[in-house]
Amino acid sequence: MNKMRTFPIFMLLVLLTTSPVYAKPQNDLASLDSVLSIRDTFLKNKKRRIDSIKSRIPVNAPIMDKLKGYDRLYEEYLTLSFDSAMKYINLAEKLVSDTGDYDLNAKVKIHKSMSYATSGHFSQAIDELKKIQSSCLSDTLLEKYYQAYQWTYGLWAEYSQDKTFAPIYYRNSKTYLDSLIQVTPRNTSLYNYRIAEKALMFNHDFETAKKNYLKVVDKEPKNSRLYAQSAFALAQAYNNLQDRANYRKWLINAAISDQMIPLKENLALQDVAILIKNEDGDLERANAYLTYSLNDALEYNNRLRILEIGKKLPAIATAYQETVLAKNKQLHLYLVTIVIIVIILIIAIAIIIEQKRKIRNRNVTLSTFNDQLKVFNKQLQETNRSREQYVNLFLNLCAGYIDKYNRMQLTVTSKVKAGQYNELQKLLQANSRPSEAELREVFFNFDTAFLRLYPDFIKNVNTLLQPDKAICPKSSELLNANLRILALIRMGITDSTKIATLLFYSQQTIFNRRTEMRNRAINRDSFEKEIMDICPIYPE
Repeated sequence: MNKMRTFPIFMLLVLLTTSPVYAKPQNDLASLDSVLSIRDTFLKNKKRRIDSIKSRIPVNAPIMDKLKGYDRLYEEYLTLSFDSAMKYINLAEKLVSDTGDYDLNAKVKIHKSMSYATSGHFSQAIDELKKIQSSCLSDTLLEKYYQAYQWTYGLWAEYSQDKTFAPIYYRNSKTYLDSLIQVTPRNTSLYNYRIAEKALMFNHDFETAKKNYLKVVDKEPKNSRLYAQSAFALAQAYNNLQDRANYRKWLINAAISDQMIPLKENLALQDVAILIKNEDGDLERANAYLTYSLNDALEYNNRLRILEIGKKLPAIATAYQETVLAKNKQLHLYLVTIVIIVIILIIAIAIIIEQKRKIRNRNVTLSTFNDQLKVFNKQLQETNRSREQYVNLFLNLCAGYIDKYNRMQLTVTSKVKAGQYNELQKLLQANSRPSEAELREVFFNFDTAFLRLYPDFIKNVNTLLQPDKAICPKSSELLNANLRILALIRMGITDSTKIATLLFYSQQTIFNRRTEMRNRAINRDSFEKEIMDICPIYPE
């Protein structure tokens, strides 16, 4: 798997609020786009197939018939819905618990471990497998047992990506893969696939891996999971062989196969997004592909895939940032314009002084001079007000972006079809808030910029408060939450809804804090007006 970087939460918000409609079609992506346009049809077909299996399991059916049906439903749901897969595993567990058949009980534990591992619950998966004595298993079940261990440790290593535990998990995965190969029937697609896996992941023999993966994709149907896994791994082999054309071809084939199965593990689609971003510069399509993948991962509640997508998004966000930088250049132009205006004002001051001297020499009345000075002061006030409006405009733009993201959440929630409505909504809400580290960075940048313009702001605020109720930020802070609220009010943002959005608090919290601060003021009724009258100090 590719190493991935972290990224600012703001970039994620911007990307997820863009439209999934994209342009600049590429010839080799036409088939993928066509399949994506009817992905709901594949899902409906799979659900009809699942319903057909359910209908053939009557309530009074023999235990073995029910178990066969539950096994088939587990296989269908394994990469589609964790909760549904677990439902039929649990039903099977109830049936076999009283039979005393060791293989049947072990099979349920193996299925449970596979579901746990696929959803990112790795330690629980290993705990289930440790309950099984491999020496008591039949040959067929022994193969599934080794496969579950190898699958779990492989995903766990991929999830960990550290220098302490990941190498241990990779070694365990290799050990069980070796055992798995020993019990896999020769001259089968599975055997070729596992030989290729060992060559690719552990021996780095990419030619051997390529040859064996090609044997699999030549035999297996395109809508099978084994084909999808082999196509994706084949792409990795070609990538390591520096064959970019075939890497792209098989990555796209793997993404198409994932949609046809269908499953909620769109790993190939994620890598296609990164590929077309780097090679084609098609940011809109790349964002659309990652959005598909993110929605699927959230629907399945797959922690590993959510983490991977979260780390791959910066590749798109970085490119988008170029657009933001262009806007920043425009802001810089505004600042240069302000500087020029200041210079002009300085020149105007010099001219006024000279005029004052001339007026004095000509015995012009003092009242005329005062009128001119008032005009000049008014011009200075208008300039200061203009600068404050620029800052206010920037903050309102931020509030607009965040509100847009909130509306996106509601749209996503409304489009979720039959499945985990409450869980998905809670997860989306949980992921809508930036991390503490990102909030600290945003607040630090805001505090620094604001205090440059209002260096005596804290002192001025405390002069408006009762002596024993002054606001003192901690030594590790520039401004605390209450001071930030007052800072936004000073910048002209008095709407509690906008303040709550910018500071990631609830409206009620903002209301309570504003009320508390008015109660601490010397003049409660005019406190916020007095805050807005605090004057900035511009550098000379």
